[in-house]
Amino acid sequence: MTLTSHERIMRIFRNEEIDRPALKLWGTSLNMQLLHPSYEPVYRTALEKTDLMQSVGSPINLLLGKNGKQYLEVRDIPLNELWFDRHKYYHTPKGTLHEVTRVSNVGEPSYIMEYAVKEPEDIEKLLSIPYEPIPFNPESYHNTVGQIGDQGIAMFSLPHAGYAAQETMGSEMLAILSMDERELLKRYIGILGSRVREHARTAIENGIRGVFGWVGPELIIPPLMRYQDFREFVYEVDKPICDDIHNAGGYVWVHCHGRVAQLIDDFADMGVNVLNPLEPPKNGDIILHEAVAKHGRKIGWEGNIEIQKLIQVDEEEIREQIRYCAEIGRQVNRFILCPSAGFNEYTQPSEKYISNLMLYMNYGLECLES
Repeated sequence: MTLTSHERIMRIFRNEEIDRPALKLWGTSLNMQLLHPSYEPVYRTALEKTDLMQSVGSPINLLLGKNGKQYLEVRDIPLNELWFDRHKYYHTPKGTLHEVTRVSNVGEPSYIMEYAVKEPEDIEKLLSIPYEPIPFNPESYHNTVGQIGDQGIAMFSLPHAGYAAQETMGSEMLAILSMDERELLKRYIGILGSRVREHARTAIENGIRGVFGWVGPELIIPPLMRYQDFREFVYEVDKPICDDIHNAGGYVWVHCHGRVAQLIDDFADMGVNVLNPLEPPKNGDIILHEAVAKHGRKIGWEGNIEIQKLIQVDEEEIREQIRYCAEIGRQVNRFILCPSAGFNEYTQPSEKYISNLMLYMNYGLECLES
């Protein structure tokens, strides 16, 4: 049996037999803009040898919706040639909130310097903004499906309610409110979750039936939050969305960094078909052969290659991890080899990093096929 990339990935989501585990270089998309010319050979090789999973969606703003920009004032203040501060003022019906984000002019990650939510009552201010969803537009999704063809899949991207809540207040305030204002926080995340669910249902009504995916539960698991918080703020909010997607014939992909070993059953019961990135210690706690032995094909496994290793370590250590993952992946036969983050996220990639990325794809494919 020889499968196309599209067939291979979809069979992994459906828990069907495959010819070999899939190979993914996270962050690869058609016609993407590269942060540095050194990535060019990596990108060409990824298009040639890996199984593509490209995220694409329809515009959505969980806080402001369609008309909320009338409540938002934005001022950019230059700091130097590399950075500027973006000040956002949310002029809500119940009062003004101020947020500051430090933004790079050269593609470095941004940093939130001041969060909008500083007190419990600030949540009520955000929720006082009248919400009406942005009109749905499936054009980008359908175009991407046509462009990718047999090279892989287009994954319809959804925001995550817990992630969106954390972005307005930061992890420290999120943890404090989970103890001191738990019902308020639960209502806030629940409202955001209902907006995500409405968006997913609209996508389904517009004929989208493939894979839906989101990033975000990692902010509501240890060490940032407790396992019981995951159940209340993630599972209970996300499961109805997963149910809607499955009832329409779709599938669910979720990205969650960190210590997820104790949550595999929860993710599977919630309706997650493939879980990424399955970090080994020290960043995570997934011992791949132990997790697969315990849970088998109950869920699709994606990852177990730390991006830090590709940046820092020598080739033989990477080869060893790839061989290990390939062996376990072929045993469970529901596995996607993948780094823990996108490859095109570093503005000044080292020669070692570029070399290791090439090694990852070439040797990874060799091991998965052999």
